[in-house]
Amino acid sequence: MPFVKGDPRINREGRPPASKNFTTKVREALEKIAEGKDYTYEEAFIKSILKKAIVDGDATTQKLIWNYLDGMPMQKTDITTDGKPLFLPSEILNKHELKNDSS
Repeated sequence: MPFVKGDPRINREGRPPASKNFTTKVREALEKIAEGKDYTYEEAFIKSILKKAIVDGDATTQKLIWNYLDGMPMQKTDITTDGKPLFLPSEILNKHELKNDSS
């Protein structure tokens, strides 16, 4: 149900300044030594991801790791109309000091 003006459910004071967000709590938990082990939960997490990608041969996980390491390949966007260049209004061109391409 959406909020309406004056709704008593609205937290006007926000989150307390000293509280931690979810990501911070997860990062801190990953830094702890795993129970009964000599490595952290972070190391165990990485090992499990790599096992899934390499040992199990999961292509989706391999692609995800690759994209996080190197980023997604750049993709061109064609902004033409029926193969003709897109002409912009003069207000936009002047504002950004551009010219319409007449070729």
